[in-house]
Amino acid sequence: MQKEDFLQNVWEPACGDGAISRRLELHGFNVVSTDLNDFGFGSTKIDFLLEQKALADQVITNPPFKLANQFVHQCQRLKIRKYAMLLRLAFLEGQDRKKSIFDIYPPVRIWIFSKRLTMWRGDEERPEGSSGTTAYAWFIWENSRFHNSVQTTVGWI
Repeated sequence: MQKEDFLQNVWEPACGDGAISRRLELHGFNVVSTDLNDFGFGSTKIDFLLEQKALADQVITNPPFKLANQFVHQCQRLKIRKYAMLLRLAFLEGQDRKKSIFDIYPPVRIWIFSKRLTMWRGDEERPEGSSGTTAYAWFIWENSRFHNSVQTTVGWI
């Protein structure tokens, strides 16, 4: 929230236990929280990848990593105005991803966490003294700026 401006209405389509949605609500956003699975938060049994209509003009989410490509493509299909995805920094790698995503609609900004994070599912116990092992970043796309002349900027959190 300190690095990006968003409009009032946001969709969190992989809300899980509500970690992102709750934080957005604390900052005064109207959040539509959905998930395919029931983790005790939001509206469930809603498959973002099958939706035909956007539930908000903006998306902020931490998608399942194995479905990250599909989430980006779905945001494009739904003409989401601006979307932010918390992804592994390794999302930047891969020839297929370069051709199918970055060459067509590159992100406008990437905010890299300078400190490595450890992500815990709600059903896992966090070990004492655990430290981050994976590099993450927020990838930001703006629908009005999709063309291959976009120069992605990189910053650090």
